[in-house]
Amino acid sequence: MKKEEWLRAEIAKWRSDGVIDTTTADTLLARYKMTESRFGLGAILAGAFGALLMGLGVIAIFAANWDCFGRAERAVIAVAPVVACGMVALVAKAKGLRTMALWEPLGILWFISVVAASCLVAQTYQVGGSVPGLVLFVSALTLPVVWTTRSIGAMSAWLVLPIVWMFSKMEWHDRSDIATTIKAMLLMAASLPAYIAFLRRKPQRAALVLGQLATGLAYSFGTGMIILRGVYPHSETWWILIFWICSAVVFAAAAAFKLPVWPKVAMSVSLIATIPSPGLSLPIYAASLALAVGVAAWGIAKARLADMNFGVVMLLWLILAKFFASRADFTVKGLVLISAGIMLAVLNVVLVRMKKRRAE
Repeated sequence: MKKEEWLRAEIAKWRSDGVIDTTTADTLLARYKMTESRFGLGAILAGAFGALLMGLGVIAIFAANWDCFGRAERAVIAVAPVVACGMVALVAKAKGLRTMALWEPLGILWFISVVAASCLVAQTYQVGGSVPGLVLFVSALTLPVVWTTRSIGAMSAWLVLPIVWMFSKMEWHDRSDIATTIKAMLLMAASLPAYIAFLRRKPQRAALVLGQLATGLAYSFGTGMIILRGVYPHSETWWILIFWICSAVVFAAAAAFKLPVWPKVAMSVSLIATIPSPGLSLPIYAASLALAVGVAAWGIAKARLADMNFGVVMLLWLILAKFFASRADFTVKGLVLISAGIMLAVLNVVLVRMKKRRAE
């Protein structure tokens, strides 16, 4: 039974037992009304996957018979799915439909339709231009789709476009372009209104986690890639610092707006950026160790297994990666691995007992 259904049943029981009156019951029901429709996550995922298959199927059918149509017919066929999705969105808005079981697949199908229509029309009429121009044009056309539908799939796909535009805009022999970097970052920031609207919808937990995971990776790792491509630093230390700064911004935003997944994503990106190597400076490595110890200590202090394990794994990764890069004997390395596994198991047992004691 869902929490909302359980709460409704309890309120009805309280009212029948005389614990609360009808007015109080109606107030409680209005206060804790269901934020999602009767459709569950399975229906949302099935609808999203079905929309993806439909979009790809339509593209495949028209691609196989494309030479049979003239230019005008090709343009109409290419634009028709975009218009159809727009009409569905207008009707849904007019009826006040908010369920993600509708908006998630609609957003994916609409996004695919806009991308396909843009490419097909440009190919049909031999529109001149460049790859960066096409990517920017598609980004501008699909951004309203992301804003309107607040679809996780559409939002995740759109967040890749600023990175693609940045890498296609700059030639590989280019060393630095601050102006292009700023433009790409502003383009990435254009998705923030859609994500804020997505959070205000108060989606189901699984959908919320997926949305935070996609956006957290894009705003930390993706933005770091954009800055790296534009600034092109030669020093490995600068590479790490750039990812750390982007991760710190995401972490601060998570703390300010209470987003539980973003901190783990930010810490993961900062850890992955700190890959031990001969050129890694000692202060950066020491700061990485301090970060791992801090996360593990936080998990132990709050009795959170996930946070504790995450911090311990970070710490073991840093130590073992550095250790295995040395010339130590494989027997010693095997013993160290066994010791690390035992330490992780013991820590989990100790923390589980701590949680039980606190619960008692």
